[in-house]
Amino acid sequence: MDQSPKSSPVLAGIALLGAGLLIRQWHPDALRLPEPENKKRLDRGLPRAARKSRDGLAMILPSNLTGSIGRSLMVMGAGLLTLRALDFLADDNERLY
Repeated sequence: MDQSPKSSPVLAGIALLGAGLLIRQWHPDALRLPEPENKKRLDRGLPRAARKSRDGLAMILPSNLTGSIGRSLMVMGAGLLTLRALDFLADDNERLY
């Protein structure tokens, strides 16, 4: 018999949402991507390929990586809360949590 409290998924979902919101507001300088310099480069070969790859990836990433982490936590929390809410509507024998 499962002894876990019935509200633990709800509390975990709220905690994930709260942590995601807090992390999205926090922007430490250590996780901030540097702004690219607009100057002509004369590199060739492997250093050029590495620089081009880095610059292409930096265009996709957010300016501060805490935004991505916070957004992921918020999606997980919202998903867990939604799953729990739908679980309440399901038949007692079919509940997952």
